[in-house]
Amino acid sequence: MFATANGLAIMLVRNSSSICKLKQWSAGLTITLAWERRLASYSEIVFCSDSRLSGGGNIDVCQKIFPLPREDAAIGFCGSTLIAYPIINQFVSYVRNYKKNLDRALDGSELPRRLASLANKFLESYIDPIDLERELLETTFVIGCFSWRLGRPIINKIVFDNGPKQYVAANSPFPKSKSKTLHEHCRQFAIIGDLKHHYFDELAKHIDYAASDRLDMEPFSALAAMLGDAQYTDRRQPLKGVIGGAPQLLKVYPFYRTIEFGVHWPDNTSGKLFLNGREVFDFEKITLPALDARTLEARYPLEAISQPSELALPDEDEKFDVLAETENVEDGE
Repeated sequence: MFATANGLAIMLVRNSSSICKLKQWSAGLTITLAWERRLASYSEIVFCSDSRLSGGGNIDVCQKIFPLPREDAAIGFCGSTLIAYPIINQFVSYVRNYKKNLDRALDGSELPRRLASLANKFLESYIDPIDLERELLETTFVIGCFSWRLGRPIINKIVFDNGPKQYVAANSPFPKSKSKTLHEHCRQFAIIGDLKHHYFDELAKHIDYAASDRLDMEPFSALAAMLGDAQYTDRRQPLKGVIGGAPQLLKVYPFYRTIEFGVHWPDNTSGKLFLNGREVFDFEKITLPALDARTLEARYPLEAISQPSELALPDEDEKFDVLAETENVEDGE
C-alpha cells in the first residue's frame, strides 16, 4: 500500500475483475495545453485539447477543458476520469458557491493552491480505496487564471508528488531544452498528457524555436495537425491512438471573460461544427464564436449584422424624427 500526506492508505488490490473493468473505462489519455498569447495591447490565456477518452475502446466527444464560474480562469486535465471528473466538479462548485470567488476578491493566484488542497481532500474521502498510485501519477490538471494582484496571467500544473503523496501546484514555463527564447519569454505555458515528445516535434513545424519569443495560435495548429494524423489517433498504429476527436478551444481574457469556441473540424469547408468535443446538432444555434481548425479564421454569430455609428439613430427613430420635424413646420414653428 501507499499513503497520502494525511495517512490515507491506498490498498493494493490487483486481482479484482470489477476493479480492472473500472480502471479500463476511466482512462483519459490526452494532450491538454494552456499558454499565454501576447497581443499588442493585452495578453490572453488559451486552452486547447483533444476530445478522446480511452479504455475498452475510444469515445471522442468528451469535454476536457472547463471554464470556472468566476470568468477569469479555466481548468483542464489528463489521466483518470475516476479522479479528474469528480475533482473538477467539486472545484467548479467551490468557485460557484464561495462569494469571494465569484466576486474575485480571492485573487486568481490563489486558485492553483486551492485546487491542490481540494484534490487532496478528495483523496482523503476514499472509503475502502483500491490501488490508485498509477492513476494518481497519470492524472494531472492545468489551471490558468488572471491575477489582479500580480497584474498578469498565471498558468500552473497540479501534479501528484509521489514523495509526500499529495497534489501540489507547480510552475510550468516553456521547456528550455526545446527553445531558450521561448523559455525566457513564455513563462506561462503548460502541456500535460501523452505524446509530449511528438507534440514538440510537430510544434517545430509551426514555429521557429531558435528565433521565436512569443506564442500565437501555433500550439493549437500543432495539436490540430496531430489530430488529423492517423499515426496518433488510430489504435492499430504503434502509438495506440491515445488522442483523437475534434480539438477543443477556450480563451480567458484579461477583462474577466471566458469564452468557449466552436471548432469547424477538420475545417469549415468539409467538416462539421464541434463544441467541447461533441458535434453540434443541426438545430442548435450557438451564440459562441467558431474557429476553422485549418485556417484559424474565426466567425462570430452576429458578424453579419451591420454596425452603425454609436451616434446614429436607428431607422425607426430617424422616421419619427423626420415626422416630428414635419409636424413642427406645419404648426408654423
